[in-house]
Amino acid sequence: MTETIDLTTCDREPIHIPGAIQPHGVLVALDGERLTITHVSANAAQLIGAAPEELFGRTLDALLIENEQGEAARWHRDLAQLKEGRPAYQSTWELRHAEEPWDAITHRYGDKLFIELERSPETSGQRANALYHNLQDALVRIERATSVKEMAALACEKVSRLCGFDRVMMYRFDREWNGEVIAEERRADLEPFLGLHYPASDIPKQARELYTKNWLRFIADRDYVASPILAAHATAPPLDLSYSVLRSVSPIHLQYLRNMGVYASMSISILRQGKLWGLIACHHYSPKFIPYDLRKASELLGHFMSLQIAAVDEQETRELRKRQLTCCDKVMTNLSRDEDFAKGALFSEPTLIDCIDSGGAAIVSDGIVSRIGHTPSEDEIRQIAAWLLERGEDVTAIDNLSSQFGGGYLAAVAAGVLAVNIGRNRAHQLLWFRPEHVRTVNWAGDPRKTALSQETPDRLSPRGSFALWRETVKGTCEPWTNDEIATADNLRQRMVALLVRRAEMLAMAHADLRLATVEREKALDSERIARHELERLNRVKDEFVATLSHELRTPLNAILGWSQLLKMTGTELSAEFQEGLDVIERNAKAQATMLEDLLEISRIIGGRLRLDLQDVNLATIVEEAVQSSAVTAQAKGVRLEKMIAPLFGVKATGDPNRLRQVAWNLLSNAIKFTPKGGKVQVVLQRVDSHVELTVTDSGIGIKPDLLPYIFDRYRQADASISRSYGGLGLGLAIVRNLVELHGGVVSADSPGEGRGSTFIVSLPIRSVLQEQAADGESHDLHDSHLHEPTFSLAGLSVLILDDEADSRALVARVLESCGARVTAVESPEQALELQAMATFDLIVSDIGMPGMDGFTFIRQWRAREATLQQKKTPAIALTAYARADDRRRALVSGFTSHLPKPVEAGELITLAASLTDRIA
Repeated sequence: MTETIDLTTCDREPIHIPGAIQPHGVLVALDGERLTITHVSANAAQLIGAAPEELFGRTLDALLIENEQGEAARWHRDLAQLKEGRPAYQSTWELRHAEEPWDAITHRYGDKLFIELERSPETSGQRANALYHNLQDALVRIERATSVKEMAALACEKVSRLCGFDRVMMYRFDREWNGEVIAEERRADLEPFLGLHYPASDIPKQARELYTKNWLRFIADRDYVASPILAAHATAPPLDLSYSVLRSVSPIHLQYLRNMGVYASMSISILRQGKLWGLIACHHYSPKFIPYDLRKASELLGHFMSLQIAAVDEQETRELRKRQLTCCDKVMTNLSRDEDFAKGALFSEPTLIDCIDSGGAAIVSDGIVSRIGHTPSEDEIRQIAAWLLERGEDVTAIDNLSSQFGGGYLAAVAAGVLAVNIGRNRAHQLLWFRPEHVRTVNWAGDPRKTALSQETPDRLSPRGSFALWRETVKGTCEPWTNDEIATADNLRQRMVALLVRRAEMLAMAHADLRLATVEREKALDSERIARHELERLNRVKDEFVATLSHELRTPLNAILGWSQLLKMTGTELSAEFQEGLDVIERNAKAQATMLEDLLEISRIIGGRLRLDLQDVNLATIVEEAVQSSAVTAQAKGVRLEKMIAPLFGVKATGDPNRLRQVAWNLLSNAIKFTPKGGKVQVVLQRVDSHVELTVTDSGIGIKPDLLPYIFDRYRQADASISRSYGGLGLGLAIVRNLVELHGGVVSADSPGEGRGSTFIVSLPIRSVLQEQAADGESHDLHDSHLHEPTFSLAGLSVLILDDEADSRALVARVLESCGARVTAVESPEQALELQAMATFDLIVSDIGMPGMDGFTFIRQWRAREATLQQKKTPAIALTAYARADDRRRALVSGFTSHLPKPVEAGELITLAASLTDRIA
């Protein structure tokens, strides 16, 4: 089958073993060990007067004249010691049968020593000094250049002056091996090639490999007739001429030169880090021979150019890499502080798009997409990420996404993608996107017009047209550079290392937990035991707090209730007796508040804090807090000032107890940290759509560096504050939680230590009534006593259930004082027996009782009502179980309302009247 002829066929052309040389010189190859001649070019007889067959098997003695025999021995020794490498000038030889001297250029490759002979110019010695000065000037100027293009222009200028070519160009390759002319020195009448692009097919793969090995290639006349290389033995393999200066070039390339009108050419390789970076390409439009010393000087210039380009590139690369690595360091610092990859990499400064220039970036973690900048949609990103995963590459850089993935409509935001996969199971993917970069490329001829030769259709013919051909490139982005790809891979490796460290830390934590458990059980068992123990301790804590609260509320209920009943009797009391009742009531209420605080701490920590929202009078609440704090302030010698606006018509919603606690906490805090003789000022006023409570003190103040954290839990200025003033730093944290639950904000300010503090609470207003209080109307904000209710419960039949005799008697006395008929029992069993014998208008029941509790009692009561088809009796759960969970459980069990102990008499009477329709 005939092989298809295409550019890959050209790539496979064996140009390193052409079997012939250019005819302006002679090639002699010697056995590398015996130094006997094994190959000679056929033109030896014509040029140096020695026929190949006369030289085979002989040493150099056969070539050199007799008076040079002593030198021959030295050259033999030098050649025997020659190392493999590029060609080098050996010496100028006088040959036996030649009339003029010849320059000997030698190199070793494989098992052969190569001697290539070129005529030695008569003026070579005369121009050595000028050549040195030209080179010195060129090297100094190139070294001072600050950019690659400036260096390239200087190199073209110097090579042109050294060798006299009509055109000298600097040709740079891109990643696809297309070339661009970035500098040019030309004869004035020639059209410019600067800025033109040449396709990769103009310099095929094997030619580029030879350029990497042999840094200079010279053609004196494109129309030369190659001189074949003859071997002493017909079966000898062809010589590898990779390093030969006389190597015959590909017929395709010679035709390429003809198509361009070029007769003589020279190419000097520019390498960076051992890879072909570009060429200094020299053209002459007539045959031209360049002596070896000038070619070598040009090669030296190209080599120096390679070093300088590498230095400039490395400097630019170092600066870019430094910026990128600094950015990566900051991203990794953010990631190390945050468990959330997306938050650390995309939403903290700097971001992924700061590390690698791109239009947008995204992170895909277990199917969850987070993105920043200009990117495809989340669904499109998932599809791209899944497609990239199938490729199985750790790092993928694509400049033309639509041609590989499809979806050309994505080009506006994602013409290209740079992606890395992170983790053993590639659970995380980082993707950078670049938009389409539409550009116009000027080609030297249509790069697609490489065609088969009409005369010999089994080989390629090079392009025949080099007329300007413009191409508009769409659907691609700016190419991802090697540095950007390296930065992405660096991030990938560091993120993998971070995941490994986190896994190791987690393993260490599990190991520590395992060591702390009894009998050093397996990590999973240890974790389960620890979790169960923590849950048990939380339950024990909650039960302890609830039990303590319950046990203290019951006697408080009796204390507070009886003190209020004694004040409601209407009997004239002595001032001393009245004061005593006031003290009892005030302290009972304070104790009840302390119990609420105890429960509240537990609720906040457990996330169970709930508000009992209702219409509130903020002025009254703040006034009560002031009155509660007045005794403490007076005892400490702190002056307490207040400016409380009555806020007529202002309607706000909140939990009065919680708002009272906010005000009291701020006041007690201010008094605590204000020395004797100081002042605390309280201001309540309406500001636009909010009500502001401001508490200002002249106390110890707050350090500026502590202000941002003053509302954090367990925050105090230093240990001395705790020792001097007590507390754990929970008060302000509770204030912030309560204020925020009410939809408000709290802030703190202080001029500095020793200069006092100001706390401002801002709460939203629900509405403002138009009716205002009449002028001169008195609003007493100081009377906190409960007046006797005016509701009548006459004839109301009430069943009271409580195992505590004092509490039972108190409730009975309160309700009977309003005319109710009371039946009181101490156990749920007694109450259920009465259900079949009597009808009640209201039930008031405790919850925590021995045997059957209140929850079970009310469920059974409701069940019997349903069986007996009785009307549902209103039921109040009057209990020391005051948590929000207790209230919900009471209502779910069947109670109509929940009333926590201690209860004020007026509150109980009002609720009873409300549930039995006794309120007019």
